[in-house]
Amino acid sequence: MKTTFFYFSATGNSLHAATSIAEKLDECTLVSIPGLRQNETIVAATERIGFVFPTHYFGLPPIVSEFIGKLKMDKVKYTFAVVTSGSNRYFSSALHQVEVLLAKKRSKLDAGFHIDMISSYIPLSDIPPIEKVNSKLAQADMAIERAANAISALSSNHEAEHFWAPFQAINKYWKNNQLSQVHHKFSCTNACISCGSCEKICPVNNIRLQDGKPQWLDNCQECLACLHFCPVKSIEFGRRTSGRKRYHHPKVSAADIIIN
Repeated sequence: MKTTFFYFSATGNSLHAATSIAEKLDECTLVSIPGLRQNETIVAATERIGFVFPTHYFGLPPIVSEFIGKLKMDKVKYTFAVVTSGSNRYFSSALHQVEVLLAKKRSKLDAGFHIDMISSYIPLSDIPPIEKVNSKLAQADMAIERAANAISALSSNHEAEHFWAPFQAINKYWKNNQLSQVHHKFSCTNACISCGSCEKICPVNNIRLQDGKPQWLDNCQECLACLHFCPVKSIEFGRRTSGRKRYHHPKVSAADIIIN
């Protein structure tokens, strides 16, 4: 069965998961969700499709929910989702939200998986020591392999989100009341070398260089890709990121994100 894997990745966790799973599936095509965001309609042309994405505020990133809303799935017979995050399924509403969106299309989510990886949301907490990062990513790779085997077998494995309701409420509040203003929280220090990497890596083209310095527009996803991939760590978000470590998956580079 041919597979199309739609993914969104800001700091590489989801791209690594998508690539790893795709290697175990026959005739699998990886498709970047940001690469299709200008399309009014997206047609899923294979019988098996999957989504892989990170959680934002315990739920779906806006770019993912908008994408699923545009998707036509007439030929699809099996649908799965893989969620990457810095926590486990007990702190998520992402799979539930995917189920709701698919139900509106008279479709369903056949399988859903949570992969506990490294949280890149450093306004909340710093990146852990390298030993813990490596250990957690090794465990994540085992979880990715289990998900790949289940997907290959067309399993109906569905990891339940028992406490989805309060986390969906948090995600909804963030989208409706906070997201439109988050671009004001970004700043750039004098360390900036005007390389333009932040402008290139933004998944929604929300950054423009003005006099060599980044300016954030009002369509931010709060994915923090620009912050983490800045080669000189000149980008800050709010008051808590200064001095904190930056992160991207060690097997994924800025070029991998940009090219895809």
